[in-house]
Amino acid sequence: MEHNREEKREGREIRFGGSPKPRKEKEHGKIYRWFDNFWYHHKWKTIASIFLAVVVTVCTLQMCGREKPGDIIILTAGPYGFFDNEAGLNDLKKCLSTYIPEDYNGNGVKDITLQNYTIFSEDEAKEYEGRVDENGDPLGLKVDRNQNTKEYQNFSQYIINGNAAILFLSPWLANQYATTTGLLMNFTELFGTDPQNGMFATPEGGKTICYGIKLCETALWRENSAVRANLPEDTVICLMKPTMLGDNADVEIYNRSVAVVKALIQ
Repeated sequence: MEHNREEKREGREIRFGGSPKPRKEKEHGKIYRWFDNFWYHHKWKTIASIFLAVVVTVCTLQMCGREKPGDIIILTAGPYGFFDNEAGLNDLKKCLSTYIPEDYNGNGVKDITLQNYTIFSEDEAKEYEGRVDENGDPLGLKVDRNQNTKEYQNFSQYIINGNAAILFLSPWLANQYATTTGLLMNFTELFGTDPQNGMFATPEGGKTICYGIKLCETALWRENSAVRANLPEDTVICLMKPTMLGDNADVEIYNRSVAVVKALIQ
């Protein structure tokens, strides 16, 4: 067979013998070579820097988009969504803000931040799921027990963080916190006497305390349709004790909450 003999089969040219002519690789430019060298030596530092930049950017956007807290934060928790619509929420906030003595944050208006958690006891969950329509037919309501547990955990964590002193709680939740946690202020000590129509409990191994006032026993309930339309009448108004964390650790800020809760339960 001759060296470099060629054959054609089915229109294709096949070369036997000899080595194919090597294809000349395309030369990379200076920019590519610089980047390749940089990446080889600084890859992990670059990845770490990009990750940090992304985290900072996301956190900044979240902070910028977050609603700024009002003069006073009020936390609500119970077996209901306290606020059925935005208009009702705004009416309630506007009403509660009139009980603030002054513009504490200096933004030109007196305003309230409301933080809500929907939490059911087991009895409350069963009552809710057993509700019927006007014809007596089941409404098919269901409480997600896992979500309910998460809400309770989130509520408990928020309480510990100490950024809200004024609480609007369901009777079950208020009594539970009064008897098991020791976190609620004794209104008898706050006012120097037992408040009229106060809610009382005796923690295990402790003394009887007045841990709250039912909303329906206050002028706040009687005189404001916005409150009656958006909060259950058996809601209990409570006050957290000063804490080691958050706004409640600041004496001046905590005293603002004391002044507001005194105005709310008069």
